[in-house]
Amino acid sequence: MKKFQTKPLLYYVIITYCITWLCWITAILMGYEEISFFKLFSWDFNNSKQMILFFIFRIGVYGPLLASVLVTFWRFKRDGLKNLWRRIIKWNVPIKWYLYLLLIPIGINLFAVLAGVLTGLSFDDFFQSEIPWSLILIYFSYQIITSGMEEPGWRGFALGHLQNKYTAEKASWILGLIWAIWHYPLLISLYHNQAIISIIFSLAGFTMVMIGQTIIYTWFYNNTKSIFITILHHAWGNTATAFILGTVATHNPMIGLLSGIFTWAIAALLLKIFGGETLTKDEMISMDLT
Repeated sequence: MKKFQTKPLLYYVIITYCITWLCWITAILMGYEEISFFKLFSWDFNNSKQMILFFIFRIGVYGPLLASVLVTFWRFKRDGLKNLWRRIIKWNVPIKWYLYLLLIPIGINLFAVLAGVLTGLSFDDFFQSEIPWSLILIYFSYQIITSGMEEPGWRGFALGHLQNKYTAEKASWILGLIWAIWHYPLLISLYHNQAIISIIFSLAGFTMVMIGQTIIYTWFYNNTKSIFITILHHAWGNTATAFILGTVATHNPMIGLLSGIFTWAIAALLLKIFGGETLTKDEMISMDLT
């Protein structure tokens, strides 16, 4: 018990990986195949096995959330869970943060479109999502209750513990690496037909993009103390990418590289303006973990 109490972040990461990887690897080995959101919206599964594997895989998405609840309760009891919940529902922040979370993902993706067109791609290759534009709000809501629910773990739990020991910048590098590795079973299943060296480069590139994104998330969280804002940012980022870049991002690695470059441009600008110590105008920040 004492050892657990002194290493909550380590146990959080272990529990998160175990929950997610167990579900993902099990589903993948049993033949899981991602279905389009439109088919999901229409509840158009090919068979009962596909439906079961879909739910097993989706449970894995909640690994960060479940681990944060378990470790928070074990470490801080009910007061910790109340604090976590308060930050999850904290929506009352200055309106500029809603504008930032809306515009930054759009800017990153439009930069990729512009750069892609300038390097020879057709403009018609973009904005070709498999999801009808009429479903964008429904897709955004779906992202909130799936990928967005990672945030009580990554920003609501892990970030605070890391910043108790490290600067905001260093904590972001560490958390970005943890967050990226968490995705590896899924990515490896997607890249498995590629050469080993290509898989390694793809994972390395993905990891660097995730670290850049984590710096942006840290900036959001440290300035608002709101998990709600990071949930919306996560969900809207996925939505903007799906509808602006569409399917071209999955077929053209260069588009992912371009998005990553602009992500890091924003991250570098934030570090320049706000400093790597806290990514805020304040020299000290309170994590308020309990």
